[in-house]
Amino acid sequence: MKSLKRVEGINVVPLIDIMLVLLTIVLTVSSFIALGKIEISLPQATNFSKVEPKFYEIGIDAEHQFFVNGELTPKEELHVKFESLTKEDSVAVSADKLAAYEDFIYVIDLLKAKEIEKIGMVVNKNE
Repeated sequence: MKSLKRVEGINVVPLIDIMLVLLTIVLTVSSFIALGKIEISLPQATNFSKVEPKFYEIGIDAEHQFFVNGELTPKEELHVKFESLTKEDSVAVSADKLAAYEDFIYVIDLLKAKEIEKIGMVVNKNE
């Protein structure tokens, strides 16, 4: 009967490879944390435009009226007002406590359809 070959030692080469990869990751992350940023040399351009994110305030009152930045807007025209929104824009939604929940969800649904993720709810602080 043939016997199995006896292993005399453990192959440590794969272990060393893994340790070197982990060391590289730790050093890269620690330098990023220590500096707070990664230095990148960006290319230069002569023609550019800076896009500033906009801030929208949407209000809903108890009489089912909608306000965009303080301007009364019919429910049917809200999607037209939201056409100019980009993903970088911020939106604050404030609703009267007696406003219909359906109106609030309608506004949130329109914003989510435009892929707006920066949505805040405005409330008053209890004293």
